[in-house]
Amino acid sequence: MRIAPKEVPVLSFHHADIPKNRWSWRLLYNFLLYVSPVALLTVAFPFVTPILSKNYVGSVPLIQIILAASIVVPWLSQAVCMPIYRALESEHLKVEDARREVQEEAAILKRDHKSKEAQELLATLDTDPKYQHISELRAFSRHWGYLYLVGLPIAFLFAIPVVLVLHWDMVALVSFLFLSMLNVAYAQLLIVPNVAKNRPLWFFAWLGYTIVLLTLPTVWFLPPLVGSAILFSGIGREIKQLFHFSRLPLGAAYRDVIRGLLTGSILWADKYVLFLVTNGKIDVIAIYMSLVPCVIAYNYFFVVESNRVNGSIQRLWTLFNKLPFNEIEPEAHAVVRISHASVRNTLIVSVICSVITGILMYIFVPNTFPLAYAGLTVAWLFLAMALFIYQLEYMTMFKTVHIIGAVHLLIVTVAFSIIPNDGGYLPIIIGEAVLALVTWILYRRAWANPEYSLFWRRALAW
Repeated sequence: MRIAPKEVPVLSFHHADIPKNRWSWRLLYNFLLYVSPVALLTVAFPFVTPILSKNYVGSVPLIQIILAASIVVPWLSQAVCMPIYRALESEHLKVEDARREVQEEAAILKRDHKSKEAQELLATLDTDPKYQHISELRAFSRHWGYLYLVGLPIAFLFAIPVVLVLHWDMVALVSFLFLSMLNVAYAQLLIVPNVAKNRPLWFFAWLGYTIVLLTLPTVWFLPPLVGSAILFSGIGREIKQLFHFSRLPLGAAYRDVIRGLLTGSILWADKYVLFLVTNGKIDVIAIYMSLVPCVIAYNYFFVVESNRVNGSIQRLWTLFNKLPFNEIEPEAHAVVRISHASVRNTLIVSVICSVITGILMYIFVPNTFPLAYAGLTVAWLFLAMALFIYQLEYMTMFKTVHIIGAVHLLIVTVAFSIIPNDGGYLPIIIGEAVLALVTWILYRRAWANPEYSLFWRRALAW
């Protein structure tokens, strides 16, 4: 079964039917909602950090546990959310397969001159619930309970290095595991605003998270719990579908988890490894402020650019069914131009944001340099690789993507093992520059003739 590359939920609306000014404002509105967590948490953490530093869980400062969770969660989220997209597609395919079986059976009845029976059978397509197309929110609700349980062992997996390297006591470890469990739920429930087409719900969940963090920072488990409760309310009347407890094949689910771990490592693995090799003592401001331009640009891509790429790909799929293959080439070239433009525009946005962030950090936190400069540089390389990988997945080059993710993880691990401090970013920059160049070449080759790649993808699917 083919899985669409949906690492980050994508908004969908047809801007051709919307006046240009209104469309621009809608894009800005959605973009601001997308990046609201960055703004909210950037404001909140400087206020709560002194309080968290003075409180302990067991023998470990609370700030270290919160920091460990904030480092693990983005990477963990990509892993535990990936199977959900397979689940959504499986529900739709299940309905399509059931309808196709009825139509085939009706065709056989017609050939046997049983037209009345055939009509009665076809009528069930409009009356029987099992043949009705379901919403993505309903599909999500049917699978979430099971996939939450599937994601929990991954959270425990991230805790093993913490035990072996940082030597936390049992109280701190259990607290970290419990916080990770809450964050798994929160990460998966963040898909609800997308499938429910309720983007403000995303903002209010993060707003609730931030308010609790500011007002009750020492109650460390409360922010993700409140955020999850707000998101859970978005399920609405589909809440009864939770008891459906649909299940994916466990092997397929964990293959998607591994895929999420490898692709997610591109943006997030370096922070986790650095945290471990420094015994939890990292320059939080430098590391995370240098990541802000990357996060902003990444969200810009999914709000603005990916819609154009998705739309052009869908149009190309439509033309496969309408035009001879040799007449598709002009449209395919247009798809390539749109894809290249989306990557270029996103990287330019990242450069602009990096310059602004670098200036602000130099003015207000000059002690963070040169780490901030290294962080901004390596984050830009990570972003470029993430964009190239996203485009490679369109061509179902999943094995290639997995290899790239594994090589990236190896570079980061070896670099910080040799230089167990911020200085490890220098060899990482060199290694990632080479890997980014290789990934760019692979992307250009894969998209040189998308009509052939996409055609053979469909042919092999049969």
